[in-house]
This record gives sequence, C-alpha cells and structure tokens, in this order.
Amino acid sequence: MKSRLSLDTAALGVLAILTALFGVVAFLGARAGVRVTTNLPERSLIGPFQNIQLSFSEPVDPELAESLFSIQPSVTGQINWLDPRTLQFVPARPFELGTDYKLTLNSGGVSVKGSVLKNDQSWKMRVRDPLIVYLLSKDNQSSLWTMDLNNNPAQRISPKDIKIISFDASYDGEFMIFASPNEHNGIDLWRISRTGNDASILLDCGRDRCTTPSISPNGARIAYSREAAGPTPDLPFGSPRIWILDLLSGQNSAVYEDQQILGYGPTWSPDSTKLASFDGLADLIRLFDLKTSQQYFFPSNTGGPITWSPDSTKMLFTKIEQKEDGLRSLVRIADIPLNDSSTLIGAKDNRDYSYYSLAWSPVKDSVVLGYRNSEDNPGQIFSLLDPGILDGIIIADQPDYTYNSPRWDPWGGALIFQQFKLRSAFKPEIGLWKSGFSEPLILAEGIMPHWLP
Repeated sequence: MKSRLSLDTAALGVLAILTALFGVVAFLGARAGVRVTTNLPERSLIGPFQNIQLSFSEPVDPELAESLFSIQPSVTGQINWLDPRTLQFVPARPFELGTDYKLTLNSGGVSVKGSVLKNDQSWKMRVRDPLIVYLLSKDNQSSLWTMDLNNNPAQRISPKDIKIISFDASYDGEFMIFASPNEHNGIDLWRISRTGNDASILLDCGRDRCTTPSISPNGARIAYSREAAGPTPDLPFGSPRIWILDLLSGQNSAVYEDQQILGYGPTWSPDSTKLASFDGLADLIRLFDLKTSQQYFFPSNTGGPITWSPDSTKMLFTKIEQKEDGLRSLVRIADIPLNDSSTLIGAKDNRDYSYYSLAWSPVKDSVVLGYRNSEDNPGQIFSLLDPGILDGIIIADQPDYTYNSPRWDPWGGALIFQQFKLRSAFKPEIGLWKSGFSEPLILAEGIMPHWLP
C-alpha cells in the first residue's frame, strides 16, 4: 500500500511539473507573439512572377493579417489563403528588373483571440537576372544550354546522352519540359529545373510519340501533340492529337473525345484557360476553352505560329488565300468573345509578303511581324507594329539574314529570336533586340531560344 501511494504521489508530481512547464511555454509564447516565416529563395533573389508566402506560427484572421501586409514599391496582385496560417501573394504583373523591393508585415493584432505580431518584420527582395535557354546541336546530339546577358560562359544543363527534339520553358522560368526519343522508337516527355542536372521522365509515352510540349502560363498543365503507335512496329504512327497532362493530379487525356479531330503545336492563352492548336487535315485553328468547354474554329492553312493579346481576348494567326494574280498571305485577328475573325494585314497587298512569324508583346499593344520585304530575297525581316494603327518600325533586316521564332521577355523590353545567314553554311544563331538597337545582337550559336526569367 505504501509503495502504491508513493507511485501515485510521484505521478501527481510529474503531472504538476508538466502542467507548470506547459504554462511557462504558453506564457513565453504569448510574450513572444506570433512568428512569421517566408518562402523567399536564397539571397532573396526572386523570379519576376514569384508567389510570396508568409507562414504564421498559429491561425490568424485574414482581414487583420492582410491589413498589416505591404510591398514597396507598390505591386498589384492578389492575396490568397492556402490555409488559416499561410498567406500567399500572387503578383498581377511581373516584378520589375533592377528594382529593390521591401516586403513588410507591420506589428499589430492578427487574430480575434488577441494574438499579436509584436514587432515589424521586413524582407528585402530583388528580381534575378533572366537567362536564355536554347538547343545546341553537335555530333548528332542536341542538348539544352543556358546563358545570361552578362557575357558569362554558357552552361549545358541537360545530360550529354539524352537527345532533345523540342522543349518549352515555364512562364516563371523555374523548369522546362522537353521531348526525347526512347528505346521503343517512341518519344517521352522529360522535366528539368532551371539549374539543370536533374532531368527526369515526366511522361513515359512508350511506343507513342509525345512532342511539342507547351506549358500553361500558370505552370499547372502541359499540352502536347501525341501520335499513337501503329498496332505493329512496321505500321505508321497515327495522326497527331492534342493531349493535356495535369501536373498536380497526374490526369492525362486527349482534349477532344472525337478521334477525328487532329492537332499540332498547342499554344496557351496568357490566362491559361484556352488552348489553340492547328488541325492540318481540316485547315483550322481549333480553340478549346477549358473553363466552359466551348470550341471555336478559325480557318487557317499555314500551320504557322499563333500569338495572343495580353488579356487573352484576341489571337493573331496567318492564312493563305488564292487571288486572281496569285497567292496572298494574310494576318488574321480572332476576337474570342465575339467568336469572329477578320483580316488585319494583307487584304490589299499588291504582292505576297509571306507573313509568318508573330509575337504579341505581353505588356504593350505591339506585335512583331515577320515577312519578306523583297520578292528577290527569300529571307524574312522583323517589323514592330501597333495592331491598332498598323504602323511601326523595322527592327531586324540585316542583308542576307532571315529571322523567325521571336519571343518577348516578361516585361516587353527585349526580344530573342532565331536567325541564320542565307547563301552560306547553315549556322543558326540566337539574336537579341532591345529598344534603341540599330541592329540585332548575336548572342550564341543555337536554335529554339526561350526566356528563363
């Protein structure tokens, strides 16, 4: 009996000590106030589309916490709550290059229960310098390389033994998706990060050929063209169809249930809700709205590039028509809400200008247009024009050069593109143009340049 009493007394003593310790911890926690951490990367060098997260040590009241939140210089954006402890800020426009930002959470109450952020907290941020990623082909092998604009040596980021056919870079510059042949005579999709050396298979396509990957601007989905393998290896592949792979759920399916609907070269709208592709059998650009499942059709027979207005309501593409005195290339503009299209450029041309390359600025009402300036010269030059008044300037027209595949940086201030010299050994180069340049700057030998902001 005495021994049992001693054990009960000891247990009560331990319980009392634990209760006291819990009280001390709670008291100290209350005195310390709510703690906050961020997801800012090392050295606080952020991407231009950085989603900023603030994690609180306990649940907080959204309205109270948001009233203490600010970024200077001011940035428009949206605040989301991932859970009662996690605030996420999503910028509506890219953070500006060369600007020092200060993220601040002022002291004050953050919950109706009286929880308080004791002291002001702040973090400094600066946008990292953009990179350019491109394909370099040597010795029957093609690899991904990156370079900056500060004259530092280019870096190969994909494995030497993996041959790359095509690729796309994410809008935020954090990763790339590329297509590479496999041992079954098919083509798989791979994923690789901005820093490289971590390539891994994203989608094993077996004997099918999965090509022309296109990453949605929000980074959530991959659209691609898929050609089904024949029943036996000696039979041809099927015609290409557009598929979508959801990176979060892993769902992978064709966009159109009807197997007679073909598609190649998918292109996302800036708001990630619409997907355009070229149907070469029907001579159509097919547009699918993922939010409403509505389909749109715009006649086109070139298979040329498609470019979107920044607000995702309009789309430019090309078409060839037969006139009495020959063929004419046209630049057409589609108004998605009106489900209508019309000729923007080329209706009254006295000859064919072979319009092809198109790139709508992400922030301004200006478009890069590629065309033949002379009937005697097969090369294409670039003009920068306002689609509203159809007036502009020539930005790339070096003698004996041809240009294609223009891509704007996120700020609409610089353009990269493919170029090569005619009437000489084929040596594709990557060119750069900025406002104030009298002629393009040659950056490197390579093909398919993309921005990695």
